[in-house]
Amino acid sequence: MTQADDDFTIWASSQPRGRGQLGLRGAVLKQGTQVAKVVTVADYGDQQTGEIRKRELSFRTVPRRPLASGYDFDNPIVRWACENEEVERLLAFLESEGAPRGRYRVVDTASPAAAALQILTGATDLGGVAQALAAEPGLAGLLRAVASTDAGRLAAADVALAERRDLVAVLQHLAATPGITETDMQARIGDAYWLFGGRYVGVAGRRNLTPLDQHDIPLLGADGTLHVVELKGPDIPKLIRRHRNHWIVGNDVHEAVSQAMNYLRALDELGPGLETTYRNELGQSYDMRRVFATVVIGHPAHLDSVGEFGIPSEATVEQTLRSYNAHLSRLEVVTFKSLLDAAARALEFEQTVRDRADDDDSVAASPCESADAPPSSGWQAPAWGDEPPF
Repeated sequence: MTQADDDFTIWASSQPRGRGQLGLRGAVLKQGTQVAKVVTVADYGDQQTGEIRKRELSFRTVPRRPLASGYDFDNPIVRWACENEEVERLLAFLESEGAPRGRYRVVDTASPAAAALQILTGATDLGGVAQALAAEPGLAGLLRAVASTDAGRLAAADVALAERRDLVAVLQHLAATPGITETDMQARIGDAYWLFGGRYVGVAGRRNLTPLDQHDIPLLGADGTLHVVELKGPDIPKLIRRHRNHWIVGNDVHEAVSQAMNYLRALDELGPGLETTYRNELGQSYDMRRVFATVVIGHPAHLDSVGEFGIPSEATVEQTLRSYNAHLSRLEVVTFKSLLDAAARALEFEQTVRDRADDDDSVAASPCESADAPPSSGWQAPAWGDEPPF
């Protein structure tokens, strides 16, 4: 019976079949109508300690039994064998002819290692790899173990930092693009609370904290305090304008600030009762006493020309908003540019701190000179003669 092309089985036996034999592995390369071709690998050595002293690779061509089924493995027609370094040379030759150079390992397709290998070979990005590994039942424990180490935590922090820098770059590009709306910016910001500084730990689970209002981004402080962020579009051509001999904010800013003020007033009036309701009924804790708000609006890239003064500079925009903010209570107005630039600087600072910490670790890990030896920068003891001058 001819062997099917895809029917290839490797077998192994740990039972010794001769003097000094430790185990035998083999495979049938061909099952023809007249002969079969077999390859075996046998290990020889000390059966007490398991030490391998010789490895033999053997090829045999065996005839079919004339009066019975099967093959006569005890009486091969052809037998050829090699051992020890000869086996390695043969494998090196076959590897150079049949496969790219390298080292290979057989992996059980049912093992976690095989699952990880399949994920890694089909991956297109690091985020997809992490999600796929976390979803694999056999690898969840491995990921937790890696994440619990210092190296794992540092690697995770590096990935998070890179993702945040990418998000800031995308938002900066969007904010400077003509026609981008408040909805576009809010969808891309999502729950990235860290854009607004390190005082916040998340976004409240509800946007409609008061009956008549819906807040764009209700930020949560570490102590449960609430901070309302009102987003407006970045494309505001008349963000500031001339009034007599000075610059003042435009009507869009006044409307956005008035909207935020109404939010604060509603939270002041209804906050104490809402706090109790959310805590008792939903188990959510919000501190609504004297809430603050931030209005994010406009971008210097979209300003219109103002008569003989031309397009206001970025410094003029910031000075005008700073003068305006100086007369507000519990509320601040910022542009998308100033908000995102501040976030980018914070991330750059964090990256600098990380880089310096890595440098310090590498210096600490380097071999040190003896404390009794002079510095290695060419220092020599002064020529004092027989006695030092003191």
